Amino acid sequence: MIAIDLVGHGGRLEEKPLDQICLGDYADDVVREIESRDLQDVVLVGHSLAGITLPLAAHRLVGRLRRVVCLSTANPPVGQSVEDRMNDPLSPISREVDFETMFCNDLDAETSTWLLSRLGPEPPGPMAEKITVATGPPGVPSTYILLEKDEALPPAFQREQARTVQADEIVTLDAGHSAFASRPQELTELLIRCSRL
Repeated sequence: MIAIDLVGHGGRLEEKPLDQICLGDYADDVVREIESRDLQDVVLVGHSLAGITLPLAAHRLVGRLRRVVCLSTANPPVGQSVEDRMNDPLSPISREVDFETMFCNDLDAETSTWLLSRLGPEPPGPMAEKITVATGPPGVPSTYILLEKDEALPPAFQREQARTVQADEIVTLDAGHSAFASRPQELTELLIRCSRL
């Protein structure tokens, strides 16, 4: 399993000014990582805002992919942006919710502190960009993992996102938005199942 730090995040905060980062940079990061390692039969997984990166990267990696997996992702339709979706009544982003409630509702205090300490400012460009590709490439199967206790992207909102990406299947996990921290074993097993389909 490879976790990619996108430019402006994690260990790559200083590589480029946040106000100069665009969605294409994110897709480039994913494609570069996979191509530089010459990976094949890849299960491409994205979480939350990575939903806007997955389709772009997947279309460029089609010959290398086994499956695309959306883990409680935000997926605006073509012609809209994440910012546009903030006005949707189903969108949790349109209401005032603190990060601890959104991201840590099923985490213990220690894990919540750890997770919140790693949050930083989000580059504004990708949030404002209109989506040009909303679905994965034809012939590459897709799964949407719906997190049933998610307070950041509630289940009704996730189902709408799954329809936008035209997911071949929707599977559920009894977890909040940060399932990788609250239910790591169950999430791992679910991703392994997806990789074997």
